[in-house]
Amino acid sequence: MVKLDIQSYTDLYAGEKLLPSYNFLVTIGKEVFSFSKVSNLVSQIEYETVLEGGNNDHPLLFPKQKSTPDILILEKGVRERSTDQVFNSLMEGMHVELVTILLIKDDIHLLKAFFLKEGIITKRTFSDLDAMRYDLLIETMEIAHSGLVEVKLSESQSTLPGLTP
Repeated sequence: MVKLDIQSYTDLYAGEKLLPSYNFLVTIGKEVFSFSKVSNLVSQIEYETVLEGGNNDHPLLFPKQKSTPDILILEKGVRERSTDQVFNSLMEGMHVELVTILLIKDDIHLLKAFFLKEGIITKRTFSDLDAMRYDLLIETMEIAHSGLVEVKLSESQSTLPGLTP
């Protein structure tokens, strides 16, 4: 039996703060967009399970080629007068490249970055219209992609380019 030393565990993570998830930027190509929510930040593999004869205590797992894409979901409120012509030009079936999600602090410090090389916009939807509720109209865009990568940041990459603390 392994004894867990709570004090050692606490000391190991002392002074470390959890990352907030509410301050982020999304870029598609060279354009920066403001979304209110980004969901389905997933990177996963598919695998094949093989039961080996004579070895019945556990199955063997082997990675295999992906058969279905991952889906990145982006949501934003719809403005009364939409002046965002670039966003309005992003339509279903359109191929997009270099999508990045940057988690930032104090508008200049880069905390974490996610990247996908290419994808296809598969769906754009609007929230339901309901006269009985006082809700905002939300537009959702889904991008199918073959893999999201978490970018490992060094200390020198912790400040956004062109900005100083």
